[in-house]
Amino acid sequence: MTWRVRAAVPADAEAIAQVHWDSWVATYTGVFPPASFDGFPLAARRELWHREASNSAPGRCLMVAVADLPVDDVPVLGFACLGPYRTQAHEPADQGAGEGELMALYLRPGQFRRGIGRGLWQAVLDAARRFGYPALRLWVIAGNPAERFYAAMGATPVGHNVFEAHGTPVREHCCRIDLSTA
Repeated sequence: MTWRVRAAVPADAEAIAQVHWDSWVATYTGVFPPASFDGFPLAARRELWHREASNSAPGRCLMVAVADLPVDDVPVLGFACLGPYRTQAHEPADQGAGEGELMALYLRPGQFRRGIGRGLWQAVLDAARRFGYPALRLWVIAGNPAERFYAAMGATPVGHNVFEAHGTPVREHCCRIDLSTA
């Protein structure tokens, strides 16, 4: 199977939302309580990704990895979203100022270890450099297999947080990569 990374368009929102949902269910069932899934249904994800695909604000982009021949009639194999770092409530106000944030990187279940995640990661790094970000940050839920992927890509832990999802404490790690050395 061949694939390529391209900028997402609003027409991709449905497929992006499905990838987001399927990946979330596969990765986070047993980590998040069922109410967390009910609180962010497929329809809400569809609206979110339609807005993001239409967002042309400086420093933001949404990219998709698409199969040249659709898999199960769905061409989107994964997606990544980049924007300015969103300082978290528990962080100092200037934390990550001027840096970029990998807001999302999700693959369809069954599409791991095929170079798709690495291709999206590289596209995000390239875009972050074009936008002038000196570094990139991301948040990853503890225990998510993506932690190993981000470490292999050179992202190092720089912080952590515990938040509550419908009564369940969830630990997440902030990782950072310096774009001058990546």
